[in-house]
Amino acid sequence: MKHKKIWLVLLVLPLLMANHVWAQGIPTGTLEGRVSDDTGLGLPGVAVTATAPTLQGSRNAVTNVNGDYTIPNVPPGDYTITVALSGFQTITRTTRVSSGQSAAVNVKLALAGVTAAAVVVAQSEAVSQNAQAATTYSSELMSKLPVARTILGSVILTPGVNQNGPAGNVTISGGQSFDNVFTVNGVNVQDNVRGTPTNLFIEDAIQETTTLTSGVTAEFGRFTGGVINAVTKRGGNTFSGSFRATMNNDNNKAQTPIPTTYTDKWVPTYEATLGGPLWKDRIWFFGAGRYNKQETSGSTASINGGPTTSVPQTNLNERVEGKLTITPFQNHTLTGSYLWTTTEASNYFFPNLPILDLKQTYNRATPSDLLAINYNGVLTSNLFLEAQYSKKKFTFINSGGTDTSLIGGTALGVQDQGYGVMWSPVFCGVCSPETRDNNDYLVKGTYFLSSPSLGSHNVAFGYQNFGQQRLSNNYQSGSSWWLYPTSVVQTGGNLYPVIDANSYFVYFPIPKLSQGSDLRTTSVFVNDTWKLGNNLSFNVGVRWDKNNATDSSGATVANDSQFSPRLSASYDVSGDGKLRVSGSYARYVGQIQETIAGSGATSNGAPASYYYFWGGKEYNTGSTLTPTDQILKEMFAALGVTKTGMFPPGVTPDIVNLPGVNLQIINPLSSPNSNEYSIGLGGTLGGNFVYRVDAVRREFKDFYATQRDRTTGFVSDDLGNKYNLGVFVNSNLPERNYTGLNTSFAYRTGPLSVGGNWTWSHMLGNFVGEGAGGGPAASGLLNYPEYFQQSWTAPRGDLSQDQRHRVRLYGNYDFKFGPIAVGAGVVQSFDTGTPYGAAGTINSSPYVALGCSTPGIDQTKCYITPPVSVTYYFTSRDAYRTDNIYRTDLSLNFAAKIGPVEVFLQPQITNVLNGHAVTFINNPTGINTSVFTGKGTAADARGLVRFNPFTAAPIECPAGSTKAACVALGANWEKSTAFGNPTSGSSTAPSFQAPRTYLVTLGARF
Repeated sequence: MKHKKIWLVLLVLPLLMANHVWAQGIPTGTLEGRVSDDTGLGLPGVAVTATAPTLQGSRNAVTNVNGDYTIPNVPPGDYTITVALSGFQTITRTTRVSSGQSAAVNVKLALAGVTAAAVVVAQSEAVSQNAQAATTYSSELMSKLPVARTILGSVILTPGVNQNGPAGNVTISGGQSFDNVFTVNGVNVQDNVRGTPTNLFIEDAIQETTTLTSGVTAEFGRFTGGVINAVTKRGGNTFSGSFRATMNNDNNKAQTPIPTTYTDKWVPTYEATLGGPLWKDRIWFFGAGRYNKQETSGSTASINGGPTTSVPQTNLNERVEGKLTITPFQNHTLTGSYLWTTTEASNYFFPNLPILDLKQTYNRATPSDLLAINYNGVLTSNLFLEAQYSKKKFTFINSGGTDTSLIGGTALGVQDQGYGVMWSPVFCGVCSPETRDNNDYLVKGTYFLSSPSLGSHNVAFGYQNFGQQRLSNNYQSGSSWWLYPTSVVQTGGNLYPVIDANSYFVYFPIPKLSQGSDLRTTSVFVNDTWKLGNNLSFNVGVRWDKNNATDSSGATVANDSQFSPRLSASYDVSGDGKLRVSGSYARYVGQIQETIAGSGATSNGAPASYYYFWGGKEYNTGSTLTPTDQILKEMFAALGVTKTGMFPPGVTPDIVNLPGVNLQIINPLSSPNSNEYSIGLGGTLGGNFVYRVDAVRREFKDFYATQRDRTTGFVSDDLGNKYNLGVFVNSNLPERNYTGLNTSFAYRTGPLSVGGNWTWSHMLGNFVGEGAGGGPAASGLLNYPEYFQQSWTAPRGDLSQDQRHRVRLYGNYDFKFGPIAVGAGVVQSFDTGTPYGAAGTINSSPYVALGCSTPGIDQTKCYITPPVSVTYYFTSRDAYRTDNIYRTDLSLNFAAKIGPVEVFLQPQITNVLNGHAVTFINNPTGINTSVFTGKGTAADARGLVRFNPFTAAPIECPAGSTKAACVALGANWEKSTAFGNPTSGSSTAPSFQAPRTYLVTLGARF
């Protein structure tokens, strides 16, 4: 009775902690198959036993009336399957199970004629062989190849994946880069704002990484791109561990065409792992750590050609992981895992503005951690259960100034120095730390049933509750005040701001503090993997996702629900896996996004801005120089401001901008979504060659858009200022479609492993929908629609993320040289360039008589502040392309045994031929696309005049022409002489592909 109570507690406790769940958070796979006799007739009652180094104990199944069996919810790893039936020969096979995938092991049993069991070694497949396209890379393979051993290092080796999102972020099957799902041990690790993965992992602790790109079943949701899950190690029945030092030196890089200065210093990254049994087959532990300290330097900006000051910077990154796996009773396992990381940055400064003095620097930290508790159990021979609770936290600590006094906390932005900052740092680091968290409650059941007429059904069903929260109060400085001097004088190492009639103050109070956003999605799914005989199988699933999101003011901004059917069929031509054809349809519903729903249309946490133009005493305009603190004291005294949080008494601001007024969410938003259609074939040749080919079409719908037209009405702020109201809505006027052909193969025989993939793809439409800052961008096709024509402001064509061909080939060969094991790895890459066009801004307002000041205009249907500029494409959006990129990477692997310990050494060379292709048009750096346009009726300094975009075709002046030549042409636009050239070649902001680099890794393992 006592043991029953313990069992009940161990079973119920995780269920209570995980009463809401989603299946994609559980990093397990499924073993399945069919056992038949020599004639192909299914054999019932066959005992199937599965064991693996990653599995505590064993898992058992018995074939049903059709000879089918299933063993779901097993941890990823290399499995040994033993199939036994009295009177028949016992068969043993090995296979690999990957996260989120099914591994099929079909066996034919012969009548017992010999006493020995037959052992068949199956191919460990990185290429999935069902309708769901998935690619898995193990740590064993990744550690031998010249690649980054990170999660993204595996993802970018996958077909259907491109690295051409903003700042090189990953896009999958045409989805926007922020709308993938990244998990580690089933826990979502994405940043709430940008959608990029947080580096919450230790490379040597990763067991494998799986990427799902098409035909994704109903167990996975909240994406329109793809799903990536990394699984870390969990110990075992034998002790194992490793220590690794990766030595990097920037000075080992070759030069780019733009000369770059590198720091000659070796920077090691240390990793260590240790795992093993506390009680064999009952309690395992695993731990890992990582340490990296980078010393770099920044610099103050040169003031009028004067000297700069170097800013030494240190980034200390530490990571720790711990995992405990407990099986108190056979077939019931609890796993708890915890990951923690922090980056402590010294002398950090805001990178988007020039810094003019060392007072801009501060020490900040960005800690993050994640916790996951998982239960996995067999309730009956046909019913299986998984449950998981997880939580991720991320915080900015001291990210800004620490002085909140009126004088010491006021930042200065010097106008003629590109608003370079001095005196006090940007933002306030101690006013309110920003947090970006998520939490997840998960449960999934699996039921296996079979009948002679309807075949076997592996039915997965589950419930999910996922929420992400952000708390951010955007204080612009320690005091919330900024002073904008006209210029600055530098003398004797000191800076003296110049205050004259062009100078001004801005006060940035936050009218309403953030209450914290909570973007929550509740989901229910059911998915039936249906096998009908040896040849035909189906996947029939549906997912229901409901959004219930509140923004930082507590207002409901999303309250919709959508169904996502997932259907596929596969036909195995001969029933032996050698040739399979499949087709699928899927609808994917994306995540509700923080930058739109959480904080895009609310005043809570956002600063207002009150401008006060200076008309008082001038400072530092002559020979007498007054220091900054004295200037601030006198100027604040003149305004009557004596403390922080205080408006100037009796002084009317010249300009006021209040947040959350003229852009709102009135009707709750729906999540963007996509429809996918795919057909494919795949199979095996011999026993070692695996391949698949998939044609994929995705059509994206319900984009975010800003609607502001003559029907949306007007709104006023608390000061009586009137605005045209803009509203966030969903729209199908933007267009973004993807067509792709994904091919992949893997071959392994003895010491040789080769594989690769080729992706042909085409991204077509008029809307990219994201920028370098990360997260979604709302379409402007409904914003002041009378002031542009879609044909020239958002023309249809190849989008900037279109990459027509992408090839990845890899290989590794191992051999013995005396007592030393030697291996050679190679990765060959080829990427075609991405498109761009010549676009600039023009003023169409003179040709649209809809301003409220227009004589005779209907004051209920006019624009108070018509747009100053709109985008105009002077060429097609895909008139030009960046360079094609070729790259060869090599590695050598040396290992030798010293007793039970293996020591290893791995030198690597990346970009062996030192190619210099120019990359990433949609990066902050990349190709120069500057275009000059005429804004007035009189010729400007370049000789350009404006034109009527609704009736006239613009005239181009050749780049570099004289003003007179442009005037003679009556020209309206001109490309920069640098158009199409790289903008930067530095190591921190490269326009070129990474130069040839040498890297050395060494360590020991047992």
